[in-house]
Amino acid sequence: MVKPLVLLAVGAGLALPNAAHAIGNPASVFCATMGGRSVQAKLPDGGEVGLCDLPGRKIVEAWTLYRMLQGAKPAPNDNPFR
Repeated sequence: MVKPLVLLAVGAGLALPNAAHAIGNPASVFCATMGGRSVQAKLPDGGEVGLCDLPGRKIVEAWTLYRMLQGAKPAPNDNPFR
């Protein structure tokens, strides 16, 4: 009787779904790829906007940066934020 219960318990453990892994915000991940850091800014209406603080004190709205460069880091000579 014990053996079937052990097998049932092991089988039940294998059937449980794996824990989900968090996926980063694509704009924030791209910001880091560009050498920047993601920051949140408060808007006057109480909302927030995600910004990318790039090297050289250049700040760009994170999703604008992502869309402008289509999520692909440009070659050093083609980078408008160098």
